[in-house]
Amino acid sequence: MRTAEPGSFLPLSPADFQLLLILLDRPRHAYGIAGAVMEQERARVPLELGSLYRILARLDRSGLIEVDTGARSVSAGPRRKIYCITELGRSVATAEAHRLREVLSLAEARLTLDPA
Repeated sequence: MRTAEPGSFLPLSPADFQLLLILLDRPRHAYGIAGAVMEQERARVPLELGSLYRILARLDRSGLIEVDTGARSVSAGPRRKIYCITELGRSVATAEAHRLREVLSLAEARLTLDPA
């Protein structure tokens, strides 16, 4: 199987990017991911639980995340899937961050915005 290039996944949707960023911290189950989304004060990406499961399934099929069959936590319980980011997912998240930095730089130059 040919390895996918991170750039071939760009641009990411805001929700996809947010989920990848959350999974950089540690593997989580869906409710843990939903909780992390709600805890992020600066997050401006509304995420419904039904959408979350569709996004997780798509990211899993794409190889950006995977179900960690060896991970278990007290809060996860025996039936909850634990998701973790893959090396490809990490590379894609990094590539998206670089892309967004370039877009922001262009916007600052064109709109004469002060860098924050």
